Amino acid sequence: MAAVCLQVCVSCEGLCSESAAGGEVPAGRRLYESLLTATAEIPDINVAPVDCFAVCDRPVTLAFRAAGGDPERWSYLIGDADPERDLADILAAARAVADSPHGVPAIEDRPPFFRKGVIARVPPLPRL
Repeated sequence: MAAVCLQVCVSCEGLCSESAAGGEVPAGRRLYESLLTATAEIPDINVAPVDCFAVCDRPVTLAFRAAGGDPERWSYLIGDADPERDLADILAAARAVADSPHGVPAIEDRPPFFRKGVIARVPPLPRL
């Protein structure tokens, strides 16, 4: 299996919302911390924080990318993830992205949050 990196907006529902004024931990930060714990012993899934994806109307946003920036693989930007509900599905989607030769998982391997939450599918870098 190829490695995959989950990049999580740690500002989602924090900097852009009223919860920041109340001192609540942003939902994106909670998801990031949950993913760190869940992937502690999964070497092929890396988790990284992102300050902001600038998709504030679709929190919580995360990216599925080839670890190491493999230029042959597609990436996905997914919004509307729920830190409490979608953790297992996020891990399943990460495995499906990693298992796919080009980073594009089969439709049946995409959990509901993934299918409904696609903001963008980013193509591999062109060869120059």
